[in-house]
Parts: sequence; structure tokens; C-alpha cells
Amino acid sequence: MKQVTIVGIAGLPRSGKDTLAEWFMADGYYGVSLGDIVRQAAKQRHANKPDPISVANMTETANHLRQQFGADVVLKRAVEEYTKASKKSSYTGLVLYSVRTPTEVDFITKHNGRLIWVEASDDIRYARALEFSRAGEMKDIDMDTFLAHEELQWRPKTGIPKDAQMDVAYVKSQATDVIENNQNNLELFHKKAQKLL
Repeated sequence: MKQVTIVGIAGLPRSGKDTLAEWFMADGYYGVSLGDIVRQAAKQRHANKPDPISVANMTETANHLRQQFGADVVLKRAVEEYTKASKKSSYTGLVLYSVRTPTEVDFITKHNGRLIWVEASDDIRYARALEFSRAGEMKDIDMDTFLAHEELQWRPKTGIPKDAQMDVAYVKSQATDVIENNQNNLELFHKKAQKLL
């Protein structure tokens, strides 16, 4: 991959990652949601369930993909998408959002990119999850279940190769920038984001 400006965006569910990525894209970046790549696979893999894209099913799907096709399978698909798009248009750079694994972090670091962690409290994120749930997510999920599902992504578990798993603790520890999004105030969040942009 030729030299390109890369920005990674990470954070726990409903922290505001997608919103931040949209502002980078409005600023000329090409954006790829690593989460969307997994989400599409989870819809197929868990099609017989009422909540195919719940955090638990997404985590299981991501681990399965990485075990079957390599730790960088999702990343490779994202880079392929950008490479195709950049042949047709010119972009400021590439923004990868929903970064979840050491492999993705190391790719960003290797290319001298920035990794932004979006921070929001559990209470705020839980309230957003209830208000803005996607079709195919768990409905009326309680707080304990919400946090328990997230714990599946926090640190590698036994029984699955470490490099094939999500490790949000590692991702957060490698962030070059942290932006706080604890108020449900889009204008305030945008002002903070402008400093990063």
C-alpha cells in the first residue's frame, strides 16, 4: 500500500465513533467501518437469531472470521475497498473506524497513522444503545447484559488464538488521541473533533 494518511477511530459501542468518522469523511477522507464488515457477516452467520448483530454475535463472528481467514481478514477487506475507491477519486486519506484488534492498531502505527479513542461513560452509552438501536440488535437489553457483552471484546479469551481476537484494552492503550463524548451535545462534540481534524 502506497503512503497514505491513515486515521483509526476506536471506542466502545455508542461512544460516537461513527459520528467522528463521518466528520473525517466530510473533510475528504475515505471511510471504512471495520464494524460494518463484521456486521454483514454476522447477519448471515446468525440469520436464524432475532438479534444477529448483537455485540455477542458480532464478537463471535469477528473471532470466527479471524480464526478461519487470518487475524487481518477484516483489515484486508477494508484496504481493498479503499484501494479500489482511490483509483477513481482522490482522498485526503483513509479513516478506519471501529478498530478492535492489535493487528489493526499495528497497521495504523506502521503507517504513521493516528489512533483516536472516543471515550464515553457506561451510563451514557447504555442510554444511547436503548434510544438508537439498529435492526437486528438486542431490544430492551439490561445494563448488566450490555456490559457483559462488551467484556467479550475487552481482552483476549482462552481457546482462541490471541492474534485472532478483539483486544479493546490494547487498542485503548495505543491511542494517540482521546476525545471525550459524555454529553449528548453534538455541537460540543463537533467542536472537540475540529481540533483533531
